[in-house]
Amino acid sequence: MRRSRWLIVAPALLASIFSFIPSASADPAPGLFTSYYTIDAVPPTRSDSVYPLCGSEVENNINRNYNGEPYLDCTLDLFMVHMTGFITIPEHNTIEFWLASDDGGRINIGGNEWGNWGDQHCYWMESGEIDISAGEANLNLFMYENGGSSCLMLAWNINGQGFEIVPDAAFTTNGSPTTTTTSTTTTTTTIPQTTTTIPETTTTSTTTTTTTTIQVPTVTTTTSTIPETTTTTSTVAETTTTETSTTTTSLPPETVPQITTTTPVSTTTTTQPPETSTTSIPDTIPLPPDTLPEAPQAPETSEPAEDAPLPPISDKAVVEALADIEQATPAEVKAIVTELLAFALTTDQAVSVASEPAVLEVLTNAEAEQVFEQVAVEELSTEQAVELVAAVQEAPSSVRKAFEAVLNLFQGFADDYVMTNQTVPIKTRRALIALSAVFLVSAPAPTRRKTR
Repeated sequence: MRRSRWLIVAPALLASIFSFIPSASADPAPGLFTSYYTIDAVPPTRSDSVYPLCGSEVENNINRNYNGEPYLDCTLDLFMVHMTGFITIPEHNTIEFWLASDDGGRINIGGNEWGNWGDQHCYWMESGEIDISAGEANLNLFMYENGGSSCLMLAWNINGQGFEIVPDAAFTTNGSPTTTTTSTTTTTTTIPQTTTTIPETTTTSTTTTTTTTIQVPTVTTTTSTIPETTTTTSTVAETTTTETSTTTTSLPPETVPQITTTTPVSTTTTTQPPETSTTSIPDTIPLPPDTLPEAPQAPETSEPAEDAPLPPISDKAVVEALADIEQATPAEVKAIVTELLAFALTTDQAVSVASEPAVLEVLTNAEAEQVFEQVAVEELSTEQAVELVAAVQEAPSSVRKAFEAVLNLFQGFADDYVMTNQTVPIKTRRALIALSAVFLVSAPAPTRRKTR
């Protein structure tokens, strides 16, 4: 009799013991899961199973320039990037995004998808204003590089304040932590219900089987209100012990032990939301690549118009980009320049870029022309003109030639500048030209001697 009573209460005791074990939770980790693939088709299939994996890491943001910087065993060209995780959307009245990529880029944020999956230069693609709540949203991004230069950037515009690159703090690899309660039954349990009479003593008519090992189980449980006359039959394994007693007095329902559970640990349950799972990378992404709507496929030769407008950039972003540029390596400066030239610069911003000696050292002729084309001479202050001329005067010859080709240096703002292959400044040349004109005007016309 005593042995059978112990078997009846053992599961309840085990449950009470394990209820003191702290529940597991995972803190959000910064960054985004990122995988790199080598591809042999353009545009490639957006999938994690078609192409060989050449590297993986957790990226801290979406603000990348892959020029000359392959990852691990990946190639300089013909590669695809896949980023997955979560983005924290701030409180807002309105919000919109743009994604810049070279070549194709396609992104899905909280069910809002946009981009172009075809060859293009570092071209920005706007989402327009989207209806999305503040808080964490799923993020799924694909980008591929065919050849030449490459970029990958994500910016947001909150309440019409202007586009800014989304900061590192907005990205996490998993969602907010959730508390789960660990169930404490030793094995899978099936609890059928039958109607019988409960004895006056607390002995129930029970068929009970136990095992000697305790493990974190996969549990199927049933919680119900037990009527006044109930017997509970638990079948767990092969060895059984049976105790039976009969009485005419029923036990109150509240004294009948019940086996309950909250959230099972099993990863096979279908009641746990996908976004709270942190067991593996695929489980953290509720929108796997195969379920995303396929973007219209652009022809391989299609490119955006060369004169497509570039997105604006805030003064704050330019100042931050140039803040410590004197301590940056040439490769880091080159990456900063590439990112800045993906935006439309104001005159003030262009002068700030062109007045940095470290920037002028790495500019190509084409990049220098792009910078100087965004300088409106009539908007220059005297201080800006002096600063710009002094910086360009010491720049490499390719930058100086671009400066001389794009801007009209004879408008008065560059009088102290000495042009390439010249020895005197522009103001001296202007004076010499004026003096030559005076001599030409005042010189007597030649006379013809009469001959007999």
